[in-house]
Amino acid sequence: MQIFYLLLVFKEGILCTAAADKNDDAKITHKVLSDIIDKFTDEFGGLIENWSGDVRIFKGFESVIDEMLMIGKVAEIQLKIPILKIYEKDFRKSQQKIMKKGLILSEEDLRVAQNQKPKWTLKRLPAQVITQGFLDKEMYKIAHLADGFHTIPDIAEESGKPVGDIQVLIDDLDDLGLLKFIEIK
Repeated sequence: MQIFYLLLVFKEGILCTAAADKNDDAKITHKVLSDIIDKFTDEFGGLIENWSGDVRIFKGFESVIDEMLMIGKVAEIQLKIPILKIYEKDFRKSQQKIMKKGLILSEEDLRVAQNQKPKWTLKRLPAQVITQGFLDKEMYKIAHLADGFHTIPDIAEESGKPVGDIQVLIDDLDDLGLLKFIEIK
Protein backbone atom coordinates (compact mmCIF):
# COMPACT_ATOMS: atom_id res chain seq x y z
CA MET A 1 0.00 0.00 0.00
CA GLN A 2 1.12 3.51 -0.69
CA ILE A 3 1.13 6.16 1.97
CA PHE A 4 -1.21 9.04 1.22
CA TYR A 5 -1.62 12.31 3.01
CA LEU A 6 -4.64 14.57 3.04
CA LEU A 7 -4.48 18.21 2.10
CA LEU A 8 -7.23 20.39 3.53
CA VAL A 9 -8.10 23.91 2.46
CA PHE A 10 -10.75 25.83 4.41
CA LYS A 11 -11.82 29.07 2.81
CA GLU A 12 -15.02 31.12 2.86
CA GLY A 13 -16.77 28.47 4.95
CA ILE A 14 -15.96 25.70 2.44
CA LEU A 15 -13.66 22.77 3.18
CA CYS A 16 -11.95 21.14 0.21
CA THR A 17 -9.69 18.13 0.59
CA ALA A 18 -7.55 15.91 -1.63
CA ALA A 19 -5.49 12.79 -1.08
CA ALA A 20 -1.91 13.01 -2.33
CA ASP A 21 1.16 10.82 -2.31
CA LYS A 22 4.87 11.54 -2.12
CA ASN A 23 5.01 12.25 -5.86
CA ASP A 24 2.56 15.15 -5.57
CA ASP A 25 3.66 18.70 -4.92
CA ALA A 26 1.74 19.94 -1.86
CA LYS A 27 2.00 23.61 -2.89
CA ILE A 28 0.46 22.95 -6.30
CA THR A 29 -2.30 20.83 -4.76
CA HIS A 30 -3.04 23.49 -2.13
CA LYS A 31 -3.30 26.19 -4.81
CA VAL A 32 -5.65 24.11 -6.96
CA LEU A 33 -7.86 23.27 -3.98
CA SER A 34 -8.08 26.98 -3.21
CA ASP A 35 -9.00 27.64 -6.85
CA ILE A 36 -11.68 24.93 -6.66
CA ILE A 37 -13.22 26.68 -3.65
CA ASP A 38 -13.18 29.99 -5.55
CA LYS A 39 -14.88 28.39 -8.55
CA PHE A 40 -17.40 26.65 -6.29
CA THR A 41 -18.31 29.87 -4.46
CA ASP A 42 -18.62 31.68 -7.81
CA GLU A 43 -21.14 29.09 -8.98
CA PHE A 44 -22.94 28.26 -5.75
CA GLY A 45 -22.11 31.10 -3.34
CA GLY A 46 -25.69 32.34 -3.24
CA LEU A 47 -27.01 28.88 -2.34
CA ILE A 48 -24.58 28.13 0.49
CA GLU A 49 -26.05 30.46 3.09
CA ASN A 50 -29.45 28.73 3.08
CA TRP A 51 -28.25 25.30 2.01
CA SER A 52 -30.39 22.45 3.35
CA GLY A 53 -27.73 19.76 2.99
CA ASP A 54 -28.96 18.38 -0.32
CA VAL A 55 -25.81 17.77 -2.37
CA ARG A 56 -27.79 17.12 -5.57
CA ILE A 57 -27.83 20.86 -6.26
CA PHE A 58 -24.06 20.63 -6.90
CA LYS A 59 -24.43 17.84 -9.47
CA GLY A 60 -22.06 18.29 -12.34
CA PHE A 61 -19.44 20.16 -10.33
CA GLU A 62 -17.39 16.97 -9.99
CA SER A 63 -16.45 17.33 -13.67
CA VAL A 64 -15.09 20.82 -12.90
CA ILE A 65 -13.05 19.33 -10.04
CA ASP A 66 -11.72 16.55 -12.28
CA GLU A 67 -10.76 19.09 -14.92
CA MET A 68 -9.03 21.41 -12.44
CA LEU A 69 -7.17 18.50 -10.80
CA MET A 70 -6.40 17.04 -14.24
CA ILE A 71 -8.00 13.81 -13.05
CA GLY A 72 -5.61 13.63 -10.11
CA LYS A 73 -2.44 14.40 -12.07
CA VAL A 74 -2.16 18.18 -11.56
CA ALA A 75 0.51 18.04 -8.87
CA GLU A 76 2.48 14.98 -9.96
CA ILE A 77 6.17 15.62 -10.11
CA GLN A 78 8.66 13.39 -11.80
CA LEU A 79 10.79 11.40 -9.43
CA LYS A 80 14.45 12.33 -9.86
CA ILE A 81 16.94 9.76 -8.68
CA PRO A 82 20.63 10.59 -8.29
CA ILE A 83 23.20 8.32 -9.90
CA LEU A 84 26.96 8.52 -9.80
CA LYS A 85 28.34 9.15 -13.26
CA ILE A 86 30.57 6.06 -12.97
CA TYR A 87 27.37 3.97 -12.73
CA GLU A 88 25.42 5.74 -15.46
CA LYS A 89 26.77 3.84 -18.48
CA ASP A 90 25.99 0.46 -16.94
CA PHE A 91 22.63 1.72 -15.68
CA ARG A 92 21.66 2.91 -19.18
CA LYS A 93 22.67 -0.46 -20.64
CA SER A 94 20.44 -2.24 -18.12
CA GLN A 95 17.57 0.11 -19.04
CA GLN A 96 18.03 -0.65 -22.74
CA LYS A 97 17.78 -4.37 -21.98
CA ILE A 98 14.57 -3.74 -20.04
CA MET A 99 13.12 -1.62 -22.87
CA LYS A 100 13.97 -4.30 -25.47
CA LYS A 101 11.63 -6.56 -23.53
CA GLY A 102 8.93 -3.90 -23.89
CA LEU A 103 9.09 -2.83 -20.25
CA ILE A 104 9.81 0.49 -18.56
CA LEU A 105 11.28 1.24 -15.16
CA SER A 106 8.67 2.52 -12.71
CA GLU A 107 8.80 3.75 -9.14
CA GLU A 108 7.33 0.42 -8.01
CA ASP A 109 10.27 -1.38 -9.63
CA LEU A 110 12.62 0.75 -7.56
CA ARG A 111 11.01 -0.39 -4.33
CA VAL A 112 11.52 -4.03 -5.31
CA ALA A 113 15.07 -3.53 -6.60
CA GLN A 114 16.42 -1.47 -3.70
CA ASN A 115 17.94 -4.42 -1.86
CA GLN A 116 19.21 -6.15 -5.00
CA LYS A 117 22.18 -4.12 -6.12
CA PRO A 118 23.56 -4.85 -9.58
CA LYS A 119 27.21 -5.88 -9.89
CA TRP A 120 28.17 -2.56 -11.45
CA THR A 121 27.43 -0.78 -8.14
CA LEU A 122 30.56 -2.41 -6.76
CA LYS A 123 32.58 0.19 -8.70
CA ARG A 124 34.02 2.85 -6.41
CA LEU A 125 35.30 6.36 -6.83
CA PRO A 126 39.08 6.43 -6.31
CA ALA A 127 40.01 6.78 -2.61
CA GLN A 128 42.16 9.77 -3.59
CA VAL A 129 39.01 11.93 -3.69
CA ILE A 130 39.06 11.69 0.13
CA THR A 131 42.81 12.13 0.65
CA GLN A 132 42.89 15.09 -1.72
CA GLY A 133 39.99 16.72 0.13
CA PHE A 134 37.37 16.65 -2.62
CA LEU A 135 35.06 14.50 -0.48
CA ASP A 136 34.96 13.55 3.18
CA LYS A 137 34.22 9.94 4.21
CA GLU A 138 30.52 10.69 4.72
CA MET A 139 30.12 12.21 1.25
CA TYR A 140 32.06 9.28 -0.22
CA LYS A 141 29.62 6.83 1.37
CA ILE A 142 26.56 8.84 0.30
CA ALA A 143 27.92 9.16 -3.25
CA HIS A 144 27.91 5.38 -3.62
CA LEU A 145 24.30 5.15 -2.46
CA ALA A 146 23.43 7.28 -5.51
CA ASP A 147 23.10 4.17 -7.64
CA GLY A 148 20.03 4.98 -9.74
CA PHE A 149 17.81 2.88 -7.49
CA HIS A 150 17.79 4.93 -4.27
CA THR A 151 15.73 8.10 -4.03
CA ILE A 152 17.00 10.86 -1.75
CA PRO A 153 14.63 9.77 1.07
CA ASP A 154 15.87 6.18 0.60
CA ILE A 155 19.49 7.34 0.88
CA ALA A 156 18.57 9.26 4.03
CA GLU A 157 16.93 6.20 5.56
CA GLU A 158 19.82 3.89 4.71
CA SER A 159 22.43 6.32 6.02
CA GLY A 160 20.41 7.26 9.13
CA LYS A 161 20.55 10.98 8.33
CA PRO A 162 17.77 13.55 7.85
CA VAL A 163 16.51 14.03 4.28
CA GLY A 164 17.50 17.72 4.39
CA ASP A 165 21.13 16.82 5.19
CA ILE A 166 21.20 14.25 2.39
CA GLN A 167 19.74 16.78 -0.05
CA VAL A 168 22.60 19.18 0.80
CA LEU A 169 25.17 16.40 0.26
CA ILE A 170 23.54 15.38 -3.03
CA ASP A 171 23.59 19.03 -4.16
CA ASP A 172 27.29 19.24 -3.23
CA LEU A 173 28.06 16.05 -5.16
CA ASP A 174 26.12 17.43 -8.11
CA ASP A 175 28.08 20.71 -7.93
CA LEU A 176 31.27 18.65 -8.09
CA GLY A 177 29.99 17.10 -11.32
CA LEU A 178 29.83 13.56 -9.91
CA LEU A 179 26.10 12.98 -10.36
CA LYS A 180 23.41 12.74 -13.01
CA PHE A 181 19.69 12.51 -12.31
CA ILE A 182 17.34 9.95 -13.76
CA GLU A 183 13.68 10.92 -14.14
CA ILE A 184 11.13 8.24 -13.38
CA LYS A 185 7.45 8.64 -14.22
